[in-house]
Amino acid sequence: MTLKNPDASGFDTPEFLDEMLAHLRAESGMDTTAFADNPVRLLGGFDTLIFAFNLAGVTNELAGPLVIRLFSETGGAGQARKETVFQNAMADAGYPVPRVVIPGGERKIGGRPFNVMERVQGHSLMEEMMGDPEATARVIDQLAHTQSELHTAPSSGVADSLRESGIAAEEFRIVGQLRYVQRCIADPALTHLEPIVAWLIENRPDERDELSICHGDFHPGNVMVDGGRVSGVLDWPGALLADAEYDVVITLVLMTVAGPSLVPDAPPGVFDAFAAAHLDSYSRRRTLDAERLRYYRAQRAIRAFIRETAARTPGVDPELAPRDQYPWSEEGATRRLVSVIKETTGIDAQLPPGVEPE
Repeated sequence: MTLKNPDASGFDTPEFLDEMLAHLRAESGMDTTAFADNPVRLLGGFDTLIFAFNLAGVTNELAGPLVIRLFSETGGAGQARKETVFQNAMADAGYPVPRVVIPGGERKIGGRPFNVMERVQGHSLMEEMMGDPEATARVIDQLAHTQSELHTAPSSGVADSLRESGIAAEEFRIVGQLRYVQRCIADPALTHLEPIVAWLIENRPDERDELSICHGDFHPGNVMVDGGRVSGVLDWPGALLADAEYDVVITLVLMTVAGPSLVPDAPPGVFDAFAAAHLDSYSRRRTLDAERLRYYRAQRAIRAFIRETAARTPGVDPELAPRDQYPWSEEGATRRLVSVIKETTGIDAQLPPGVEPE
């Protein structure tokens, strides 16, 4: 399965560059600010457009290598605000993350919300592993270490910053995801999914007094290294304050469910082995609760499955269908989600239209 990057038509025109430069000049306070060279599109991300660029005629934080992330027109402003708070709070704490130097706020370029941030040097752990399979053990160890360091960071300051920024609690807590799946089963075309949502509600663990900062999409493609050291963790719109087990499970499910579809020619079992090794490496650093791991594994699979079912089912409210290109929309990934749901909840979920049993 090959995932296409978002369509960039209309964002490689002189008009787009002029609009972008106007914002940058306003931010720098210098009318002489110019592009040192034309912005270059970076591939990656399912629903954002990313361009790398350098500016001439600036002497402040805009003087270094930068990227601009353009979010989707619908819901993107909230993602951009949340990304800004999480990334800058973690940068202040010394965690390797690019600082957002121009929060877009309510401003838009080409009709899209945006953030301008530092460009992280190096290459991803995914590239390192694909280029040298013998580096896999080292990659797993770096990934687990970097994730556990994130979960060790105090979260109270981030929670305060999120509230001060006017971001509603459901946008950075698990409750927002639960409300989404509850809205889904209220749609007449999706009422058959009610049993798995009821399981989520009934089995939700008590919230801990201290929650962890969770990235929400932590995988080797989002961790950059330079000279053998982690230089930055990218892509924070899915960040939450939650149990550390939630974030670890995100990584495990991405590997075991989406992985075989993203790299179909990989040897059988390689993603299961990677996930097991990651869990083992993380567990040597921080204790994880087995029941919470089970719950969040079910929660992640159910949320992904409901989103995919909403996308495939005719007549569903368009507001419920995912707008991004989901990494597990391939039939095999959908069947694997059903297997995870059965294994964790004991419930047989009905395959969505267009997905046949094996």
